[in-house]
Amino acid sequence: MSGMVLQIAVVEDDSLMRLAIVSAIRLAGFEVAFETSSASDALIEAKKNIPHLDVVVLDLHLGLGPTGLDLAHGLRRLLPNLGIVFLTSFDDPRLLNSTFSELPPNVEYLTKGSVTSVEILIAALTRASENRSKDSTLGRQSPLAKLTDSQIEILRLVASGMSNAEIAKTRFVTEKSVEVSISRIAKALDIKFDSSVNQRVHIANVVFRSIGKPLK
Repeated sequence: MSGMVLQIAVVEDDSLMRLAIVSAIRLAGFEVAFETSSASDALIEAKKNIPHLDVVVLDLHLGLGPTGLDLAHGLRRLLPNLGIVFLTSFDDPRLLNSTFSELPPNVEYLTKGSVTSVEILIAALTRASENRSKDSTLGRQSPLAKLTDSQIEILRLVASGMSNAEIAKTRFVTEKSVEVSISRIAKALDIKFDSSVNQRVHIANVVFRSIGKPLK
C-alpha cells in the first residue's frame, strides 16, 4: 500500500456510474488517482502513477475495444501487487464473452446489483489493497457458476433469439445436440416446465437477469 491513504483508480464507461463510484471513494477518505472510461487510457494513466496506485475498480464491459478483463491482466503485468475490484452488471464474465480467459488471481468480483451500500464497496477495496481477496467470491451466488463454457455459449445464443437450427449451424453440431444441451441447462438452472411460458423465454430471462436487464 502506498502510504496511509489508498490511491484508487476507477475505470467505468458509464459516466453516471463512474461519478457515483468516485464520489463514494472520496467520501470514504480515499484518493482517486485517476478516472477514465477506456482500457487504453487506463493503462496510460497507470504507468504515470507507478508506484502510487493501490487498487483499481473496473467494469467488465468497457464498450468497444479491450474489456475490463483484458485491462486487469495488463495492469497486473505492469503492477503485480495491484488490488483489483471488478464492479460489473454480469453475474458471470462468460456472459459477455464465453471465451474469456481466467480472471487474474486474488481479485474482488462484485455485481452492481449486490452493492446495496457504500460499505460493501469499501470493504472490497480494503480487502483488495491488503491482498486478502479470494477468487471464490466469483459466482458464489450465481446459478450460472455450475454451467460449462459450452453451456454458457448456448445460453447466450438462446438469449440472442437464435433458433436451435441456427445455434447448431453456428456451433457445428446437430439440432438434437442443441436440444439436449438446452434441456440440461434448464435442469441445471432449476427451470421448471410451465406450459404458459416457452422454456426458451425462461432461459433468456436468466441471462438478462444476470446482466441486470430482466425481461418485463
